[in-house]
This record gives sequence, structure tokens and C-alpha cells, in this order.
Amino acid sequence: MSESPTTKRSSLSQPPLWVGAIPLLIFLLVSAIDLALAKHFTETGKTIVSHSLGGLWQWMVMLLFLIALAIAISPVGKLRLGGATAKPSLKFFDWCAVLICTLLAGGGVFWSAAEPLYHFQTPSPVFEGVVGSTPAAVDPALAVSFLHWGFLAWALVTTTTTITFSILEQRGEPLRPRTLLVNILPKGWVNGPIGDVADGLSVVAAIAGTVGPLGFLSLQLSNAAGQLPWLSDSAGLQSLVVVLLTAVFATSTVSGIQKGIKWLSELNVWLTLVLGAGLLILGPGIWLIQHFFSGFWTYLVHLPQMALMPRSDVTEPWLNSWTVFYWGWFLGYAPLMGLFTAGVSRGRSIRELVLAVAILCPIVTNIWFTLLGGTGMSLELGGAGISEALAQSGAAASLLAILSALPLSGLLIPIGLLLVVLFMCTSADSMSYAAAMVVSGRNEPSQRLRLFWALMIGSLTLVLLRIGTGLGDSTSIDALQAFIVITAVPVTPLVLFTLWSAPRLAFKEWQRTGQAAQAAD
Repeated sequence: MSESPTTKRSSLSQPPLWVGAIPLLIFLLVSAIDLALAKHFTETGKTIVSHSLGGLWQWMVMLLFLIALAIAISPVGKLRLGGATAKPSLKFFDWCAVLICTLLAGGGVFWSAAEPLYHFQTPSPVFEGVVGSTPAAVDPALAVSFLHWGFLAWALVTTTTTITFSILEQRGEPLRPRTLLVNILPKGWVNGPIGDVADGLSVVAAIAGTVGPLGFLSLQLSNAAGQLPWLSDSAGLQSLVVVLLTAVFATSTVSGIQKGIKWLSELNVWLTLVLGAGLLILGPGIWLIQHFFSGFWTYLVHLPQMALMPRSDVTEPWLNSWTVFYWGWFLGYAPLMGLFTAGVSRGRSIRELVLAVAILCPIVTNIWFTLLGGTGMSLELGGAGISEALAQSGAAASLLAILSALPLSGLLIPIGLLLVVLFMCTSADSMSYAAAMVVSGRNEPSQRLRLFWALMIGSLTLVLLRIGTGLGDSTSIDALQAFIVITAVPVTPLVLFTLWSAPRLAFKEWQRTGQAAQAAD
């Protein structure tokens, strides 16, 4: 009697679990024994990885976007994910809402307020000659933010990986990161230790990518709570926020509330629309609209130059701090987010996928960055002192500083903080569940396994925040960024292979379905 796919997948569950868990557990143990050693590891590792792979990531991300766009525009773009008879399970709006809220939104909520302000104060090397903190720096600041959260970023997270997963799933392959190696390596290798390592290390990278937003948003909430008279924004308060947030999304993961991701995503979208409308009406609405279009034009004109900025002694520090960090972050997400997107996109065509993920979602994200970050720049030009909050308390203080400077701040601040919590819960909940799916090989992993990964995310966040503050640093963001970049290294080959496998598989599937249609006629 042949082994069922479910049984086969279950037999593979244990190695990926330990391959994924052991590196993270070792890091937690080292941090508990010697915090300085853990700090040295993250800082040195990020420097080595950024210097060695930064240039490769720049070219890979640009090529990946162009390949995804070419597939979508070609006749192959008509291919339906999940097969010709598959029907979408979500309406288009609901589908886009889920994608926006579970892919890049968690980090976007944090960086949308802070990043444009940083580039406004210190323009990118691409815009040499632009003086920071002046009206001339507004559009370049938006353009660089659009690069990091726009077309290329979204395409990296889930286009070629999703196409590869979807087509191979139709051929009977499991939805696991190792599937990206099918037709690249011998089948025996894919189902053996190499496949186990691919699954496990993909989980490590995705967990690290989730730790980042959780840490960033925890810093944001801690900063907001620290404004209360009886509290101060300290390492202890940051840790307490992480513990409380971990309890929330761990409970939701165990209870199965992840089935309500669609509902949470819709709520997030509507609250975002409310806050965005508030920023337009109560803030510099006309100014924001004008600079969205002028900033977007600057982005399009300078896109190749910004994305493929040559590495030199002058540009490398900036690239490693910004562009390379983001590409490493999103690269680590790509395998598991590709799995997630393949699951919710059945019935959609490749053209719809690329249109939604690589065009529409980035534009929505860019609008959000303009509304929040643009408001911050406008207030700064008007003398509101937003940069002072940024200098004193770091990026985490920017959201509260911007909302506090607007009319009806008493209403806008709670909405903004609620968005922070909801986006974090959606991202961490779905990632805990996805990690449990990968290591178990089951669509409905056990509660114990889901709880394990939820607690792992919370524990790593606590450790990395402690690394950033426990040794005299003024910010924990560097430690979070370093950890994210390091864990993206083993995922790089998996995503790099999709530049070849996605167009090749899509073309073959288009030929096969075209021949089948002719035979039916």
C-alpha cells in the first residue's frame, strides 16, 4: 500500500522542527550566558553578510521584479493559480486586504512615520547636492522610502516564489520551502537532509523577520506608554510590552483565531483608511497629495539608480543600513510568505497576482508612507520639532510625535496605537501558524507546536531588545536589524532559484494547458 501524502509529510516533520529550532535556541542560550558575545555575533555577522551579499541582493531583487512583470504581461500571465478550474475563495478587496496586512504591513506601520523623516534629514547618496531638512529634500525622501516599500520589495516577498509553489503544488508537491528546489536538485536530495535544512532554515529566517516588526512595534508602544505621568520608556517597560503582546498573539494562535485573519485584515484596512483620512483632513492634505505625485515621479525616474547604487566607501555604509537591510529582511520572509500567498491566491491568474502584489499593494503602501511620513516632514518644515523627538527617542517616537502635533490628537493616537497592535497580532499570529505548518507538514498543526513558535518569537524579541539596551546602547533597532540580515543568508539560494524556475514552470504549464485546450476543441 502506497504511503499517503499526509503520512509522507508527517514523517518529514521532525528534522525541519529541530533544524529550525536549534539555531534559535542556541542563540537564546548564548544570550542568557554572555550578552556581550551575542551582541558581537549579531554586529559582526551583519557586517560580513552585508559586505558579501549586498551587491548580489541588489541585482537579484531588480531582476526578480522584471521577471515577474514579464511573466504577467506575456500570454503566460493568463494562467490560473491552482489550475484552470480553481475559483477564488476571497473577493478581490478581501484578498488584497489579507495580502497587505500579512506581508509588509507590520513593519510598514513602524517605518512609515520614521523612514521618510530620516531621509529628509540626511538625503540618500543618490541625491547628492540636496540639502537635508529643506523643501527640496521632501521628494527624494519619499522616493527612497518608496524604493524600500514599493514595487521591488513586494515582488521579492511573493511573486516568483508564489508562482513556483502554485504550479508545483498542482503537480503533487507539498507546500513547503523545499519545494523550491524541485527540478533544481535530484528528488532524493529534496526529500532528504537538504530538504530538511531548506525547510528549517526558512522557518528561522521567517521567524527573524517577524521578530523585527514585533520588536519595532513594541518600542513604539513602549514609547507611547512612557508618555504617561507614572511610566517612563525604559528597557523594563519595553520588555513588559513584549510579554503582553506575546501573550495576546500566542493565545490567538493556540485558540485558532487565525481563521479570522480575513476579518482582522479588513478591520486593519478600515482603521487605516480612517487614520489616513484624518491625516488628510486635519493635516496638510493638498500638500500631501502634491508631494505624493511629485515624490512618486522622482521614485520612477531614479528607480534603477537607487536600486543598483554602486557600492563604494561612501555609499556602502548607507546601503548596508537601509537598502541591504530591507532586502535581507524581505528575502527571509519570501519562502513562507510565498506559501501563504499561494494558499490564499488559488483561482487568481498570475497576471492578477503580479498586479495586486507588485503594483497595487506597493502603491497603497506608498500612499500610506506619504500620509504619515509626509505629514511629519510638513510639520518639521513648519517648526513643530518632530526631529527633536526623533533625535531623543529614536524611530519609535516618530508616530506619536506626528499624531500629537495634529488637531484631535486624542482620537488619532488611540487609532494609531490600535493599528500597531492589530497589525502585529495579524503578522505574528499568521507567521507562528505558518512555521508550525512547515515543520509539521500539516495544514492544521498541533496547538503545542503553534504555541512553541509563538513563544519563540516573543523570547527572541526580548533577547534582541536586551542586547540593544543592556550594554549601554540608546536603541535596540540595530540588534533587531542585524539578526534579520544574518538569517536571510541561507534563504538566498532558494529565492535565487525562482528567477529561473518560475518563468520556466509557468511557460511549460501554459504550453500544457494550451495543448489540452486544443485537444478538447
